[in-house]
Amino acid sequence: MKVMLVDDEPLALQFLETQLHNIGDFTIVGAYQTSRGLMDRIKEKKPELLFLDIKIGSVNGVELAATIQEEQPNLPIVFVTGFHEYAVQAFELNALDYIVKPIQKERLRKTIQRLDTEVQKKASDTPIRINCMPTLQFFQNGETLPVQWRTSKAKEVFCYLLHHAEKPVRKDVLIEEFWEEKEPEKAFTQLYSTIYVIRKTFSGSLPSLSLSSANQCYQLHLGDAEVDVMEWSNNLKQLPALSEHTLSSYQGLLREYKGDYFSAEAYIWAESEQRQLKESWYKTAIQVGLFLEAQNLVEDAISLYLRMQTDYPYISHSYIRLMHVYDMAGVSSQVVHQYERLKQMLEEEFDIGPEAELVDWYEMWREQHMQA
Repeated sequence: MKVMLVDDEPLALQFLETQLHNIGDFTIVGAYQTSRGLMDRIKEKKPELLFLDIKIGSVNGVELAATIQEEQPNLPIVFVTGFHEYAVQAFELNALDYIVKPIQKERLRKTIQRLDTEVQKKASDTPIRINCMPTLQFFQNGETLPVQWRTSKAKEVFCYLLHHAEKPVRKDVLIEEFWEEKEPEKAFTQLYSTIYVIRKTFSGSLPSLSLSSANQCYQLHLGDAEVDVMEWSNNLKQLPALSEHTLSSYQGLLREYKGDYFSAEAYIWAESEQRQLKESWYKTAIQVGLFLEAQNLVEDAISLYLRMQTDYPYISHSYIRLMHVYDMAGVSSQVVHQYERLKQMLEEEFDIGPEAELVDWYEMWREQHMQA
C-alpha cells in the first residue's frame, strides 16, 4: 500500500514510518514536514492512505483535509494529533481514523484494519454485472460471483424474469410457460416454491436484486446491477454514423458481443430476442467490414470476416468478402481456399452451387492470377 505522511515534527514522521514498516508492507511515497504543495504531491504520488498532522505549523490540518477531500474524495485520511479533543472534528470530516501521539503499534494496527474493512465494504457495494451472452454469469469487481441455483427451474424462471426486468410478469403467464402440464393447484405450488428459491438465492448471493409481488404479478428489480445485453443494445442504438472517427466505437461494440443471448442455456422463450440480437450484430458487422475494405484496412477486415464465418458458417457473405479482401492483399491461395470452402458449404447444406456472377468473377480471376 502506498502511504503519504505529513507532520511538522521530524521525529514523529520517522517514528510513524518505522511503526508502519513493523506492522505491514507499506511503501512511503512521501514524508513531508510542510503542507506547501501537498495537493500537487498527492496528484503526482497517488497515495492510497494519508496520515495528516492535525496542526502543521500555522496550518489547520482539518481545514486542509477538507480541501483535499474536495479533490480526492476517495483518499482515506488518518489524523495524527497530540490531543483527544480533535477527534470530533476528525470524524465530522469523515476521516478514516485519528491517532494520538505517541503512536502505539497496536493502535496503528487497528487503524489499518479499519481501512481494510472500509475497502471491503466499498467492494461489496460495487454494482454487480449480469451477463446473458452466451450464458448466465454474475461478476463483481471483475471477479466471478459463484451463484448456486438449487434447481434448474429456478435458474430458468430467474432468467425469464430478467428477460422482462423492471416489468410486471403475470403469474398465469409463468404457469403457462413453465408448468402448463401441471394441474392448477400443483402448478401454483411449484411457482411459489420456485419464487422462494429465487429470493433465497438473492439474499445469499445477490442482495442488490429483489423480487416484488403485486396484482398477481412478479417483478424483478435490478437495483444498480448492470446487464450486458441491455448495455449492448443501448450502445448500438446510440452509435453515431460510421466514419473514420467512430470506427473504433463500432469495432469495440462488435467485440463486446461475446456470444448469442442465453445460447448456452438454449431457452426456447429466448429465441426471438436471440435472433434479433444476432441480426443486429451481423448487419453491423457487414457495414463495418465494407467500410474497412473501403479504407484499405485489410487485416482488420480479414479478422472480422473470419469471425463472421466462424459464428455464421452458413451465410455466403463472409466467404465472398474474404475472397475479395485476400485478393486485395495478394494472397491468391486464400482466395482459392475460400471459394472451395464456399462451394463445399453450399453443396452440403443447401445442395446448390455458387451464384453465376461469383463463378464468372472467380474464373476470370483464376485466368489472371493462377497461370502456370
